[in-house]
Amino acid sequence: MASIASLGRMVSGLKAAQKGLQVTGQNLSNMNTPGYTRQQLLQHESAYLNIGSASSGLMQVGLGVSQTEIRQIRDSLADRRFRTESTVLNYYTTCHSAMSEIESILDEPYGEGVSEMLSSFWAQTQKLNTNPDGVEERLSFIQAANVLIKKANQVTNALNTYQDNLNTQVIAATKRINEIIKEVKDYNDKIAVNEINGDHANDYRDARNKLLDELATYGEVKYEEDADSKITLSFENTVVVDKDFTTLLELKQTKEKSPFVKPVWSTNKEDVYKLDKVISAAKETDTGSLKALLIARGEEYVNEKTTWDDIALNSHYSVDMTGNSYIIPKIQKKFNDFIHAVVDVANETLNGMGIGIHQGMTGVPIFTPIKTPADNPPPTKPNLDDYVDEAAYNVAYDQYIKDYTTYLTSDALKSYMVPGNLQVNPELLEEGGYNKLGTVANDPENVGDNSKITELLANWGAAKDWPGELSTLSPSSPHYKKVSIMNYYAEFVTDIGMEGSGYQNKASEKLATVNNIDQQRSAMSGVSQDEELTFMLKYQYAYNAAARMVTIMDGMMDTIINKM
Repeated sequence: MASIASLGRMVSGLKAAQKGLQVTGQNLSNMNTPGYTRQQLLQHESAYLNIGSASSGLMQVGLGVSQTEIRQIRDSLADRRFRTESTVLNYYTTCHSAMSEIESILDEPYGEGVSEMLSSFWAQTQKLNTNPDGVEERLSFIQAANVLIKKANQVTNALNTYQDNLNTQVIAATKRINEIIKEVKDYNDKIAVNEINGDHANDYRDARNKLLDELATYGEVKYEEDADSKITLSFENTVVVDKDFTTLLELKQTKEKSPFVKPVWSTNKEDVYKLDKVISAAKETDTGSLKALLIARGEEYVNEKTTWDDIALNSHYSVDMTGNSYIIPKIQKKFNDFIHAVVDVANETLNGMGIGIHQGMTGVPIFTPIKTPADNPPPTKPNLDDYVDEAAYNVAYDQYIKDYTTYLTSDALKSYMVPGNLQVNPELLEEGGYNKLGTVANDPENVGDNSKITELLANWGAAKDWPGELSTLSPSSPHYKKVSIMNYYAEFVTDIGMEGSGYQNKASEKLATVNNIDQQRSAMSGVSQDEELTFMLKYQYAYNAAARMVTIMDGMMDTIINKM
């Protein structure tokens, strides 16, 4: 019986070494598997058997080796730090990505952006000033105005399209968050079932940890593990997984008639993100890519009714305060105000009389809206067939132009004179339309009069109030400036570049922190090929030694049983 017992001890060593080889092999085979955590076999000596006693103490015989557990080598503190910093990193990375896209839409300062079109418009205005009644100069001026306004419309349409793209990303992110919540709950159940007998469901734990890493990219994550190995998970300070219960996200329209959606909780329909406070690192509100998507997109397209209060997160502070505005809406409204100022200067200055076939009649406005309010339509253009002669028609047409110009400068229409809804007056683009450009000031016979054009150049270069007179500004308005049209746009582009650079710098700082923590995690939980090969040799030698002992014991027993 002693020999049989000895054989059992040797077999225990054989099994322990075999299990060690299996664990080492699994580590090596998953060395490059994302989310895999290095596993380690713990062993301990089995209980001793008392076979007698002596003056020096008990006489004992060992019963071999036992396998304690297969554990993961993981730093839970590093995991929490990684997820906390990853949340912030993804907020700034997403904001920087949005700013980069906006910069590419504006195509400044080295591409064919609005600034280049402004320079061309300015140059053609100067040429027109030298020869006001020249056909080529008038046509070139109208063409430059047309190119400028088309570029402005293109920028606005591109920004709106990008908002649509961000809205699609919000929908996709919300869907993925719900999937993660459900999967975490499923892994909770699997881990609890598999660990009920004291084992470790390491592969399931790896999968759950990987999901937590991913969820942290979308928003703030907190969790605690209970005695049955399930975690209670919170996302953005709301419990989303608690034992057998989950709380999911739903999508709700941001505002009436807006095409955009925002995430709300399925239980109480409240917003997941209460975007009514300034975003800052000090307040730890700069969390997650989903919030960044909402901040970048805004709640609606900027339109004629959008105010700075609609764009500010906290309307008690300026939208120019870092972290206090929706990104695209702020840029869009500033761009709208700028183009509106350009249109006003051109329309209100070149309001003289035309030349040629239009001599003596009021010149038509240069820029007009594509669409007008349904409840406030423009004056009806007279039809030549309705008049007894051309002279009577000309009188009616001249009055129409005056009424239409007054209509365009009315408060109801000014809000419609924004990029995306602007065009060069179609009458100027018609054959002979250049005659309708209102360059003549007083004397209809003086077709070479350049006083109106000189006035336009002066107004173009004069400093004006942005975004309006200081006394009229609300607390949420941008910081007051008094600069010329060209200087305002240059500062506008510079501000966008600086804001994007700020997000990039913060993202770079956080990336360095996240990479450092991840390296610490990898140093502990990652698989080292050299280390695992060392373990493999150790277990291989142990296996060979145990196998050799079994062979020797087998030979001894064969001799005793069969040959003696």
